[in-house]
Amino acid sequence: MKSMKINDKDLEGLVNYAKTQCQDKCPAERDPNICLALIDTCECLKLEMPACCEETNGFSKKYFLDKIKEIEKRRGKKIQEVLADVSKKGIKTLEDDIDRMDAEFALDTIKAIDARAKREASEKGK
Repeated sequence: MKSMKINDKDLEGLVNYAKTQCQDKCPAERDPNICLALIDTCECLKLEMPACCEETNGFSKKYFLDKIKEIEKRRGKKIQEVLADVSKKGIKTLEDDIDRMDAEFALDTIKAIDARAKREASEKGK
């Protein structure tokens, strides 16, 4: 991959723009990989974190595992069953839609966190 140079002011502007887009489109169009990249970039540049960072305890894996447990407890079934039911029966209530979005995002975020950790470990080993 070609290395790119970008000045700090431009990078800070891009991050602030991304955070604004993030606030406007979340939760409907969120992508955990982009969320993690944005959080890491803010941390590196010592910029204010996106609002969701505080809400999710630093976008921690534990937060998303707890979110899944919360949905499972409330629904009385495993998360995959919850998603299968909503998919099969359709969204009947706002709670169905919120649980679906939260469950899918939590599962995707856990995968993204694990993949990022694996990639970072692999890069350290090089």
